[in-house]
Formats: sequence, C-alpha cells, structure tokens
Amino acid sequence: MRERKLSAVELVEATLRRIDETEPVVHAYVHVAAQQALAAAQRADAEVPRGPLHGIPIGIKDVLATRDARTEAGSRLLAGFTTSHDATVVRRLREAGAVIIGKQVTHEFACGQDVPPTRNPWNLRHYPGGSSAGGGVSVALGSSLGALGTDAGGSVRKPAAVTATVGLKPTHGRVSGWGTIRAASAPSLDHVGTFTRSVEDAALLLQAVAGYDPADRRTIDEPVPDYLADLDRGVAGLRLGLAPGYFAGPELHPEVEALVEGAFKELERLGATLVPVELPAFRFTLPAGFVILMAEVAQPHRRWLVERPKDYVPGTRRLLELGSLVPAAHLQAAHRARMVMRAEVQAAFRQARLDAMVTPTLPITSMALDEMVDLPRLIPFTLPWNLTGLPALSVPCGFTPAGLPAGLQVVGRPLDEATILRIGHAYEQATPWHRQRPALAGAGAR
Repeated sequence: MRERKLSAVELVEATLRRIDETEPVVHAYVHVAAQQALAAAQRADAEVPRGPLHGIPIGIKDVLATRDARTEAGSRLLAGFTTSHDATVVRRLREAGAVIIGKQVTHEFACGQDVPPTRNPWNLRHYPGGSSAGGGVSVALGSSLGALGTDAGGSVRKPAAVTATVGLKPTHGRVSGWGTIRAASAPSLDHVGTFTRSVEDAALLLQAVAGYDPADRRTIDEPVPDYLADLDRGVAGLRLGLAPGYFAGPELHPEVEALVEGAFKELERLGATLVPVELPAFRFTLPAGFVILMAEVAQPHRRWLVERPKDYVPGTRRLLELGSLVPAAHLQAAHRARMVMRAEVQAAFRQARLDAMVTPTLPITSMALDEMVDLPRLIPFTLPWNLTGLPALSVPCGFTPAGLPAGLQVVGRPLDEATILRIGHAYEQATPWHRQRPALAGAGAR
C-alpha cells in the first residue's frame, strides 16, 4: 500500500468479499459497514498515508461505541441504541487511518452466559471463545485484518487461543476504556485488547490505541514507547517464570499441556531461562474474580432487572441477579484476596528477577457448544491477570490431534508490553503455528 501497488479500496473490497464468503457459516459480525468502509477507504487513498494502519480494515466488538453504527452489546435491551461519539480506541484508530469494517458479535453484555451465533472456524461445532467471539474468528478467517475486543476475565485471550490468533490484553490503564458500554463492563477488571494474525500487528494496533485519556480516569499518564523498537531482539538471556503449582495439575488437559511444554522447550532453545516460582495466593482467582466480576457488571442493571427481566437471555439474567445480591463483606474479602495476589506476583517478579512469565492461555481446547454450561473451565489461567492488571499476550502454540488450537500466554510487568511482544514475536518466528489457517470446507460447513 505504501508503494501504491494496492489501494485501500481494493483491500476493503477484498475484505468485504471474504465477509460475504464466510459470514453465512461463522456469523462473526452483527453489522457490516460496507458503504462507510468503502467511503473511508476512498478518503484514505486520497490522503498522504498516516502510518502503518492507514487503509487497514479493523473490526470492533459490539460493546465499543461507534458514531456511525449501532452499539447493542448483543442484547435486546439495547436494540437500536446509537451514540453521537466513538469510543476513544475507535477514534484513535480512525485518526491513524484505519477503516472500521463493522461491529462484531459479543455475548450478551459480554457476560458469556449465552450461546453466541458465531462458530469456531476450526470446528463449527465448537465454541469460538468469548465474550469477544467475533473478533478472533474474523481475524482467523481474514474477514478483518485486526479487531478490538474487551477482556475482563480472558475475553480477548480466550477467543485468540481457540482460533489460533494473537490476543493482547495490555496493562490495566494502558488503553482507554472510555466508550465501552457500562452495562457490559466490569471497570476494575476490564481491558480493551486486540486480535491480530501476528505479534507485529499486535504491536502496531497497540501503538495506535495506547495512551493517557483524560476522559478515563483509569488510564495511566505515562509515555507510550515504540513497541516495534525491540521486537526483533529475541529472548536470549531473558528469565521467564513458570508457576506449575497453579498453571498445571488436573485442570490442564494433557494435549494442551504437551503443546505448551513444547513451547517452553522452544523458548529455552532460543536462549531463555525458565525459572519456577510459587504463587499460592492464586488459589483465590476464581472465588475472588467471580465475586468482583459479578458485582461490577450487575451494578448498572438493577433497574432493567426489575422493569425488563424478560428481555435478557435467561443465563445472563441469572448471573446479573446473583451479582446484584453479592454481600458487601464478600466483595471486600474478594478485593483483599486480589491485593494479596498482586503483592505475591510482584514479589515473584522481583525476587526471581523475572522478565516475564509463561503459562498456558487456557487449560483446555475449545469446548463443544453443547458443553458450554461449564464456562469456568476456560478462565482460571486468564483471570489472574485481570485481577492483577498485568499485561498478557496469547500466541498460537500448536494443534491437538483433533485439529483444535492451543495458546501460549506471556505475562509481563506493569506497562512492559514491549517485553511480552518481544517474547511472543521470537517464539512466533521460530514456529509455524501463526501461519496456519482454518479450512472451512473441512470443518463440517453446511
């Protein structure tokens, strides 16, 4: 595109054709902004390029406000809802020259308690990950070149792991969440994150959306570094922590464990040193995380739960009703457990002189859709990093004999996204997994 061998209009037209090919099967989008995207591409072709995202089609999770498309958060309660503004991250993408290609499927209010219409392109009978279901699927298939999602317990990294894409959850406060539908957010846990096909693309997207936002008091007023500067430095000499006391055991499926162990060995071969650490307080992850998540998400729903209960999906309504009944003492205990977890992982980084930690992204592969009642099985390895606010990156690390993807998770120090991107990029360049694409014809399409 820089050399004018490909125009933004041609790229957007090709992406729209890919959407037409795949949407009848996978349903990653709730709204395709074809006319607006083509108009934005025409403007991009008429301008001097603003940077590496100029003219690139990006999908947006349907909980992030867009001034030119409805934002319904996957719920009948917000049917037809529009805003006059963009979420900060959407505005920053437009300012970088990106083209918004459409709004993408989310679980109702990002709660993960309903079966989304979206299907996993690696096996259409399996869960596509959630709650940012459409983002991972669209990037895996090329019906977007990147996507924005939100992640309060793993909702970017889960879809990334089960679709063999790259999912990045930055440090809490590194990226503005202003413009996220409040009824679909747990503010102290929520992060806006990215889906891409490569770690380099994740760095490019983060570069565009990161930074202080006076409209969001959660954001951190610190300079944004050049995330590409050290991307090719490799992992030689880095110390990477393992915590097998938590990120292993009976919850970890043997096929996933074998793939992740292979990834650990590859990092060692590339020159990293693996250092075992203990994180006993992480046993509080699920009880503390669910209490905080349920209470924070439920708060803005109190009136709707009384006045419009039948407009919710039943599973979502039950979760929100439970969240509205969480006793204050339980919430206080959950926050105390969270503080202990934060202190413990900070001490582990300091005492073991860690540059990052590496874990499985998920303990299992994508579950069959008829097994979705057991969603807590998916989040014990992602939720700790929402509670602690640390940056976490999921990269593909192989496929099971059944052809289902698994993910390697790289976790860094606060605001040190550059290091986890560097580690993920080094692993990615040494392995073939990120280059593999799903073949829908072989996945039971009908």
